[in-house]
Amino acid sequence: MGPGIAEWLKIPQVTFAVKIEAEGNKAKVERLLEEINEVVETPLPAVVTVVKQINEPRMPSLKGMMKAKKAEIKTLKASDIEAEEKNIGLNGSPTQVVKIFTPPPKGGGEKMEGEPKEIAEKLIGRIKERKII
Repeated sequence: MGPGIAEWLKIPQVTFAVKIEAEGNKAKVERLLEEINEVVETPLPAVVTVVKQINEPRMPSLKGMMKAKKAEIKTLKASDIEAEEKNIGLNGSPTQVVKIFTPPPKGGGEKMEGEPKEIAEKLIGRIKERKII
Protein backbone atom coordinates (compact mmCIF):
# COMPACT_ATOMS: atom_id res chain seq x y z
CA MET A 1 0.00 0.00 0.00
CA GLY A 2 2.76 2.45 0.98
CA PRO A 3 4.73 2.24 -2.27
CA GLY A 4 1.50 2.67 -4.26
CA ILE A 5 0.58 5.79 -2.30
CA ALA A 6 4.11 7.18 -2.71
CA GLU A 7 3.97 6.59 -6.45
CA TRP A 8 0.55 8.24 -6.67
CA LEU A 9 1.80 11.26 -4.68
CA LYS A 10 5.13 11.24 -6.57
CA ILE A 11 7.19 11.35 -3.36
CA PRO A 12 9.96 9.05 -2.08
CA GLN A 13 9.16 5.93 -0.07
CA VAL A 14 11.01 3.67 2.37
CA THR A 15 9.65 0.28 3.46
CA PHE A 16 10.17 -2.05 6.46
CA ALA A 17 11.26 0.73 8.84
CA VAL A 18 12.29 -0.19 12.39
CA LYS A 19 13.52 3.29 13.37
CA ILE A 20 12.83 6.79 12.02
CA GLU A 21 14.62 10.03 12.84
CA ALA A 22 13.35 13.18 11.13
CA GLU A 23 15.29 16.43 11.15
CA GLY A 24 14.50 19.43 9.01
CA ASN A 25 13.67 18.37 5.47
CA LYS A 26 15.15 14.85 5.64
CA ALA A 27 14.64 11.58 7.50
CA LYS A 28 17.08 8.86 8.46
CA VAL A 29 15.35 5.48 8.37
CA GLU A 30 16.65 2.13 9.56
CA ARG A 31 15.17 -0.64 7.40
CA LEU A 32 14.77 -4.30 8.32
CA LEU A 33 16.21 -6.56 5.63
CA GLU A 34 16.59 -10.36 5.65
CA GLU A 35 20.17 -10.53 6.93
CA ILE A 36 20.97 -6.97 8.12
CA ASN A 37 19.45 -3.61 8.90
CA GLU A 38 20.11 -0.86 6.37
CA VAL A 39 20.14 2.88 7.15
CA VAL A 40 18.93 5.19 4.38
CA GLU A 41 18.30 8.93 4.16
CA THR A 42 15.34 10.36 2.30
CA PRO A 43 14.05 13.86 1.65
CA LEU A 44 10.73 14.81 3.22
CA PRO A 45 7.85 14.53 2.57
CA ALA A 46 8.07 10.75 2.12
CA VAL A 47 5.95 7.69 2.72
CA VAL A 48 7.48 5.32 5.29
CA THR A 49 5.98 1.91 6.01
CA VAL A 50 6.94 0.27 9.30
CA VAL A 51 7.20 -3.23 10.74
CA LYS A 52 5.23 -4.15 13.82
CA GLN A 53 8.40 -4.25 15.95
CA ILE A 54 8.90 -0.47 15.58
CA ASN A 55 6.91 0.39 18.66
CA GLU A 56 5.50 -1.11 21.81
CA PRO A 57 1.87 -0.05 22.13
CA ARG A 58 0.83 1.76 25.29
CA MET A 59 -1.96 0.29 27.35
CA PRO A 60 -4.79 2.77 27.89
CA SER A 61 -5.60 3.91 31.41
CA LEU A 62 -8.78 2.72 33.10
CA LYS A 63 -10.23 6.21 32.63
CA GLY A 64 -9.33 6.07 28.92
CA MET A 65 -10.96 2.65 28.49
CA MET A 66 -14.17 3.83 30.16
CA LYS A 67 -14.23 6.95 28.01
CA ALA A 68 -13.70 4.86 24.85
CA LYS A 69 -16.49 2.50 25.87
CA LYS A 70 -18.93 5.44 26.06
CA ALA A 71 -17.65 7.19 22.92
CA GLU A 72 -20.12 7.71 20.12
CA ILE A 73 -18.77 6.69 16.71
CA LYS A 74 -20.10 8.99 14.03
CA THR A 75 -20.73 7.49 10.59
CA LEU A 76 -20.34 9.88 7.67
CA LYS A 77 -21.82 9.51 4.20
CA ALA A 78 -20.29 10.86 1.01
CA SER A 79 -22.76 13.74 1.06
CA ASP A 80 -21.67 14.66 4.63
CA ILE A 81 -18.13 15.39 3.43
CA GLU A 82 -19.19 16.67 -0.01
CA ALA A 83 -17.36 13.86 -1.80
CA GLU A 84 -18.24 12.88 -5.34
CA GLU A 85 -19.46 9.28 -5.58
CA LYS A 86 -17.13 8.63 -8.54
CA ASN A 87 -14.09 9.33 -6.32
CA ILE A 88 -14.88 6.97 -3.46
CA GLY A 89 -15.41 3.27 -2.89
CA LEU A 90 -14.75 0.67 -5.55
CA ASN A 91 -15.36 3.12 -8.41
CA GLY A 92 -12.86 5.62 -7.01
CA SER A 93 -10.14 3.07 -6.23
CA PRO A 94 -7.01 3.26 -8.41
CA THR A 95 -6.58 -0.52 -7.95
CA GLN A 96 -8.86 -3.49 -8.42
CA VAL A 97 -8.51 -7.08 -7.15
CA VAL A 98 -8.90 -9.13 -10.32
CA LYS A 99 -8.05 -12.60 -9.03
CA ILE A 100 -7.35 -14.23 -5.67
CA PHE A 101 -5.50 -17.55 -5.66
CA THR A 102 -3.27 -19.76 -3.56
CA PRO A 103 0.20 -19.91 -5.09
CA PRO A 104 1.46 -23.38 -6.00
CA PRO A 105 3.58 -25.07 -3.33
CA LYS A 106 7.33 -24.68 -3.62
CA GLY A 107 9.01 -27.80 -4.92
CA GLY A 108 12.50 -29.07 -4.44
CA GLY A 109 12.06 -30.57 -0.99
CA GLU A 110 13.95 -33.65 0.04
CA LYS A 111 12.88 -36.44 2.36
CA MET A 112 15.65 -37.94 4.46
CA GLU A 113 15.33 -41.50 5.67
CA GLY A 114 17.25 -43.49 8.23
CA GLU A 115 17.88 -43.44 11.92
CA PRO A 116 17.47 -40.09 13.73
CA LYS A 117 21.22 -39.83 14.38
CA GLU A 118 22.05 -40.43 10.67
CA ILE A 119 19.45 -37.90 9.56
CA ALA A 120 20.78 -35.31 12.03
CA GLU A 121 24.35 -35.79 10.74
CA LYS A 122 23.20 -35.44 7.09
CA LEU A 123 21.23 -32.31 7.97
CA ILE A 124 24.16 -30.73 9.82
CA GLY A 125 26.38 -31.49 6.82
CA ARG A 126 23.94 -29.77 4.44
CA ILE A 127 23.67 -26.74 6.72
CA LYS A 128 27.48 -26.43 6.89
CA GLU A 129 27.68 -26.70 3.06
CA ARG A 130 25.38 -23.68 2.78
CA LYS A 131 27.39 -21.84 5.46
CA ILE A 132 24.27 -21.17 7.52
CA ILE A 133 26.17 -22.07 10.71
